[in-house]
Amino acid sequence: MVVRSGNAIRQTTLETAWGWAVAAVVAWTATWFTVQCAGITSDAFADHAWYACAVLSLCPPMAVLGSRRPGTRVWMWFILFPMLMALAWPLLAVRLQGSELRQVQLELPQLLAFSFVLVMGVGNYVGTRFTFAALLYGAAVISSVTSMSQAAPYWLLDRLQVRLWCSAAMAVSIGLSQLSRRPTHHSRFDQLWVEFFDLFGIVWGRRIQDRVNHIAQKESWPVRLGFEGFVLVEPAASPDMVLHARGTPTGGPLDQFRSRSIQVGADPALLEARIEQTFRWLLRRFVDPPWINGRLGAVATSLPAREEIDS
Repeated sequence: MVVRSGNAIRQTTLETAWGWAVAAVVAWTATWFTVQCAGITSDAFADHAWYACAVLSLCPPMAVLGSRRPGTRVWMWFILFPMLMALAWPLLAVRLQGSELRQVQLELPQLLAFSFVLVMGVGNYVGTRFTFAALLYGAAVISSVTSMSQAAPYWLLDRLQVRLWCSAAMAVSIGLSQLSRRPTHHSRFDQLWVEFFDLFGIVWGRRIQDRVNHIAQKESWPVRLGFEGFVLVEPAASPDMVLHARGTPTGGPLDQFRSRSIQVGADPALLEARIEQTFRWLLRRFVDPPWINGRLGAVATSLPAREEIDS
């Protein structure tokens, strides 16, 4: 999730999304201390400030959806900025008309438009290890905005109390995103895949998964890429072929394939080199080579030239 520390997303295209996340956190914090704690502003100004925070909070997850090179800058200028202008129109209209500052009261279509964008961004992380953090993040944002709409239920009418709970939920979601971990995987390829999937979400993760499995089927690999890593598609090896020294079954599918290949005299290094080549080619649009090297090690020996992989 893009509110994680900068070290987790360094050398990836998520640096732009991380910048938006920092801006959103700073805005929430400044608004909290200025409006909630100090109480030095009017109710109307408080509404405008909190709504601006909510709109800004849409940018980090939406920026992730445009994190594929070379379209990152195009996405920011032609998607994110127009989205900001459209959703912030209730605030801009007051400024442009020179009207007296008044409390925000969103109409139902405005609330639905905001909700649609929020679901697009936050839904990208449902299914990753950041699922609960993302849902809590989305709940905090939508509750804050709903309290300023004509459709607000009675339990969201106390805007001061709602913002208190929303700020607490936002802080908890950030904490969860920092603390969430997955178990260590058997294969370095599984570890790389799971980390990419969790950082970029299901939209880009599913696209990479489909491309890898298309190549695997075309080249008759004995494994396919699932959400938790590679799985065997050929019949399982017999127990006496895939054993540790103590006589227990080995862990990952690639370990099983490696053991079985050795038994029949095949070279599992060719498959692993091809998997690495495929990952490096497909992920180049999202991460820099040093990011991959840090997880897979040095570049594997080049394979014979093959048909170009369409990413």
